[in-house]
Amino acid sequence: MTSEIKVGIFVIIGTVLMAAALFLLGDYSFKRYYKISAEFSDVSGLPKKAAVKLSGVEVGKVRRIYINDEHVVVEMRILQGVPIYKGAEFLVGSTSVIGSKFLQINQGKASEGIIPEGAIVQGRNAVPLDQAVTRALNSVEGLVNDLRKDGRMAGSIQEILDNLRGVTSELHQMVAFSRPHVENSMEKIELITAKLDEILQKTDQIVAKINNGEGVAGALISDPGMKDDVASAVSSIKEAAGTVKESLGKVKTTRTFIQAEYKYSPALGGGKADAGLKLYPREGRYYYAGGANIFNVKDSHKGTEYEKINTVDAYMGWELGMFDLYGGILRGSAGAGVKIRPLRNTSWDKITLMAEGSEFGRDRLIEDRYFDSPRYDVGMNIDLNKYVSFGVRATDLAEKARVNYTVKLYFEDKDISALLGLASLGAMAK
Repeated sequence: MTSEIKVGIFVIIGTVLMAAALFLLGDYSFKRYYKISAEFSDVSGLPKKAAVKLSGVEVGKVRRIYINDEHVVVEMRILQGVPIYKGAEFLVGSTSVIGSKFLQINQGKASEGIIPEGAIVQGRNAVPLDQAVTRALNSVEGLVNDLRKDGRMAGSIQEILDNLRGVTSELHQMVAFSRPHVENSMEKIELITAKLDEILQKTDQIVAKINNGEGVAGALISDPGMKDDVASAVSSIKEAAGTVKESLGKVKTTRTFIQAEYKYSPALGGGKADAGLKLYPREGRYYYAGGANIFNVKDSHKGTEYEKINTVDAYMGWELGMFDLYGGILRGSAGAGVKIRPLRNTSWDKITLMAEGSEFGRDRLIEDRYFDSPRYDVGMNIDLNKYVSFGVRATDLAEKARVNYTVKLYFEDKDISALLGLASLGAMAK
């Protein structure tokens, strides 16, 4: 093989390789595409040649991005044979918080027809991450300033604390007045219990003698019928004594907590309060009853109130490890929820996550807005100590989503537990 032939073969191979490299690096393709453009006010750093994804599947590329008057136009190349239906949503997506950008298409309805080639559609403008973070920081800063200064929220919290002090003072006065009677009653109950034990021991001795036919009583009840009647009466006495002892045990294990929560809504420029009693008849089981969304209707606020105000909560719950399940009446309608302490049994057990659903049959018009979806709330609480916690809650996610900032007070009152226990004994005696 001559050197000329070798040089020719080398040139041909080099030309083929260079053509292949130019083809691949130049993003050339034998596939056929059609053009669709979308207008945005901000593309959040979307690059040229970014992927175009339909419901998460790549179906094309961004061909170019240019400014037209007040809008940013993104020109896309979509694979032939992939229809985009009218009503589809076009928005800028991201693979992660700091990941690469792409153009996301959420498919429309086939019944509305196909978007034609060359059409210009309106894109959905998402809030850029930096603006969202700035807004969140401003909201938190406003909340902190309101709490530190003599703002409306600080005043409302102070008012709640003053009311709680008044209620607690009245409760303590009532308990102080009733304490001697309660202590006297408890002493009498203990004496009664001791007497019952003594009576039961003597009763057992008498029954043993009667069964053996000893003494006059044994002779009197030698009749089998009379003997059975006496044995039945003694059995009834034992059962009544056991019931009394069991009820006294429940009185000693009952625990009662006072709970008050203030919810501040930036959208309203004000807030509402919840307050009530939480009763634990035994470990892991509780009942709650109190007022919900307590609000003075004479007060004014800057936004529209979509929630029911001055209503009630009444529900029961079960504490199962890290989970707290509850259900009943929530803000005046049927509902249920779950609370989770993900860091339970650790030194960081201060965080509680919650999810709640209520108003499942909602169908009403409020301030020219129609509500027909159930209410769903999610939120998080952080315990400052065993008495005070702060949190944030997103309410009514399916309809009119709003953010509330909360502060909750929670403490046990043993005197109320004693009063409720005596009341239950009195009711049982009737």
